[in-house]
Amino acid sequence: MKEIEIDAFAKINIGLEVFGRRPTGYHDIESIFQNVSLADVLRLSIDGRSSIAVEGELDCPPGKSSMYHAAMVFDEACGGLVRREGVSIHVKKGIPSGAGLGGAGADAAATLVGLNELFGARFSQPELARLGERVASDVPFFLFGGAAIVRGRGERVLPIVPRTDFGLIIVQPPWASSTPEAYEALDCLRNKLGEYLQYGPETQLAPYVSHLPDNELVRRYRLPIAQWPFKNDFQPVLEERHPEYRKWFSILRDYGAEYVSVTGSGSCLFGVFESLDRAVEAGEKWRDSAATVNGSCLSPSVNIFTVQPLARSIKVRYSQNCNEDTRPDKERPCYGSY
Repeated sequence: MKEIEIDAFAKINIGLEVFGRRPTGYHDIESIFQNVSLADVLRLSIDGRSSIAVEGELDCPPGKSSMYHAAMVFDEACGGLVRREGVSIHVKKGIPSGAGLGGAGADAAATLVGLNELFGARFSQPELARLGERVASDVPFFLFGGAAIVRGRGERVLPIVPRTDFGLIIVQPPWASSTPEAYEALDCLRNKLGEYLQYGPETQLAPYVSHLPDNELVRRYRLPIAQWPFKNDFQPVLEERHPEYRKWFSILRDYGAEYVSVTGSGSCLFGVFESLDRAVEAGEKWRDSAATVNGSCLSPSVNIFTVQPLARSIKVRYSQNCNEDTRPDKERPCYGSY
């Protein structure tokens, strides 16, 4: 049996601008995606059972998962090879669902990468990205990884040199966030405030909408963290629904975060610290405070993850029976972001 194990890393959004709803019903975005060290672990194997089996820690039926969808897209592109040979995909979740951390997209990208490796690297990275677009709009980012300017519906990815010189605390509230509902709520809020964005005929024909040029976004990304001007358009929506966000932002700042925001359309928020050591120290203080006062200052309770930014989206490990060099210091040469 051939087997491969993959760490699929989460992402945060450093700024997220959401433009008006297109006639198609979709919104264009402009954001910087950054991988972080929170991960799901996928194990893929060719099992000879002439089927695609997805199992493990799932929050939906296996056939509705992004991994199954990705496997089916890959199988179609290979003329049915995956189902003929039979593949088993097992996932162990480390990325919360409905959190704005891209867990489903990361899992789908890892599935495409794993199948590509198991079946002989049939597709290039750009070709995999085009397959990934058919699964979910954020899958192409996870196939390039590290950090990138992301536009369109999430499928237009411009990789940039990632920063890895800070630390983060990710805070998970006791609720999940539905992306379609978040977009609907944002549209409603903009209508109420008289800020709804209407597209003219020229804009409707444009491939995507943008606000800032690439070089300006990169310049802002390189600024000292305390000077980051980035905003997430979903933050007012989340704060209106859950005023607790304001308290959690305040706690993060009190513990030394130089920048705070939500990621994606929520539900998670995060604080960026000048170093990983400072983030670890702040995380310990928060947990100690919660234990001391029985969580009263954090009501409702939250999960806290101390993580670091990464220059990669996927880490691949091979079983010895794959005839691969599995030394810890051995890097696969075929994909720089893996």
